[in-house]
Amino acid sequence: MTRPSPSDARERIVQILGDSVIHALGLKQLLLDEREALERQDTDGLDRAVDDKGRYIDQLQALENDRGSLCEASGFHAGPEQMQDMTEWCDENSVVADGWSHLMNVAAECNQLNLANGAIIRLRQQHAEAGLAVIRGRDQDPATYARTGSDSAARLNRTLAEA
Repeated sequence: MTRPSPSDARERIVQILGDSVIHALGLKQLLLDEREALERQDTDGLDRAVDDKGRYIDQLQALENDRGSLCEASGFHAGPEQMQDMTEWCDENSVVADGWSHLMNVAAECNQLNLANGAIIRLRQQHAEAGLAVIRGRDQDPATYARTGSDSAARLNRTLAEA
């Protein structure tokens, strides 16, 4: 592949970044939908959000591959400076820099939403495991200290109502 001109590269990277922002905003909405489904304990809604989230992530990965390929074809090797180098070479009026910044901001928001949703899922899983442990008459995690300070795997003295 021959090196594109700065104007051709700018046109293509602006398109890739625009598409990426659109998909990242879609992912952000799906993460908000996932949070709502978690709060309502809507398993069907949660399943839909998880399935759709996977599709958005696949699309974003394909766009990221296109962006990386364009940068490499333009002479800028993968690494932390790649987009800065690309921007310095082909940007006019900060269009590329602004698109990249917007994408990075939306990606950071998505990451925070995903971490929060993951924390909710882990907390619910711990509650379910604690309830099952009480029902089964076992410690949830025998490797931790009991309320009395002992680390034995003795049965808990909690009632079923505590589950």
